Amino acid sequence: MCYAIPAKVIEIKKNIAVLDYFGERRNVVLDLPDIQIGDYVFAQGGILVRKVDEKEALAVLDTWKDLFFELKEIDQQLARPLQSEKLSGNALAVLQKVNLKQALTKEDLLVLSALTDQKELSVLYEVANQVRQREHSNASCVHGIIEFSNYCRGDCFYCGIRRERAIERYRMTEAEILAVTKQAIDEYGFKAIVLQSGEDLYYDEDQLERLVKALRQLGILIFLSIGVRPVATYKKLYAAGARAALMRFETSNPAIFQQLRPNTTLDERLALIRELKKIGYVLATGFLIGLPNEQPEDLVNNILLTKELEPEMYSFGPLIPTQDTPLVHAPTTSVDQVLKTIAIARLASPDANILVTTALETLSPEGKRQALLAGANSMMINLTPMQYRPLYSIYDNRACNQQEVASNIQATVQLLRDLGRAPMDVGL
Repeated sequence: MCYAIPAKVIEIKKNIAVLDYFGERRNVVLDLPDIQIGDYVFAQGGILVRKVDEKEALAVLDTWKDLFFELKEIDQQLARPLQSEKLSGNALAVLQKVNLKQALTKEDLLVLSALTDQKELSVLYEVANQVRQREHSNASCVHGIIEFSNYCRGDCFYCGIRRERAIERYRMTEAEILAVTKQAIDEYGFKAIVLQSGEDLYYDEDQLERLVKALRQLGILIFLSIGVRPVATYKKLYAAGARAALMRFETSNPAIFQQLRPNTTLDERLALIRELKKIGYVLATGFLIGLPNEQPEDLVNNILLTKELEPEMYSFGPLIPTQDTPLVHAPTTSVDQVLKTIAIARLASPDANILVTTALETLSPEGKRQALLAGANSMMINLTPMQYRPLYSIYDNRACNQQEVASNIQATVQLLRDLGRAPMDVGL
């Protein structure tokens, strides 16, 4: 079973339900009919997704009762206090503001982005982890992701499935997607599934609507990552039952955006992201780390733009140069640059939910663990069938391409337990 436990509804305030996880309270959107105080439910991404039979819920909670508090103690031990003797004056002044829960300015973030000394970076990561623990306790979300098509009409310079790259293409059928999702729910206990593809218009509005309706009947949070589509299509898919959407803006620098994403503009991208938020989607957004020609100020601007968009989840991925793309000779982003970005984002937005991406795991086998100790609190596990997974080659040598789902789940759950993280929903 995947990393998730039920909660009890203890209060209902209009369209918000207050859930109890062993004394920890979380607010979630009440997105199901006939939910009453006293019911047991599963929630994902701040949305109530399924009611659970009381007998089943109590059995699960009984197995977690002692472990839950053991995990919380481990997490608290790993969230260390500020080690001020390892910091320069400017960085210390900024992190003292964090301890006092004062908002950081752009200048503060620039100070942190300039850190390169390993001891100072270690302190930055520890402070970010402490803030994560303060804001979210030891709650962590684990979602499944199905990459259902690697066809793409886009020609982004950094992407391995860009239109002009000669690779073997695939599309999963609706029946295949449903079968993989049912297995993820029935065998592994997933409560949230991300449907991701290139911008593949083969899946038209009607087909996507039919798929979303079928998946919603399974009692899960449906997360869309399908690229640029008309606003009307996203509205229709929301009405069909999709409740979350992932769309990065990639960079806040309009000139760099224009260079790397031909035939589109940053303003158009941001307009669509804002429309997704207006529709009501749980929004995940962010940017690529380490794009060519970016300056230190661009990183801070990227973080501030992410914050301005008010997403429920932050998603940052490193640039990994890929064969047969225009950026093949660009330098690979370092692990510390990714960890620094996660940590600064956590300090800029203390209550954010920050995702650990597979791209970071590709840079380092320890990347997932390091990110969770630098302020991150959400993860995804790849559920794409093995015959398709290597073909979704958005960058070279992707981690977990050959790892079976059950093995990945086992390793992920063990890591989260080692770090003292519990499967409560992160809430709103």
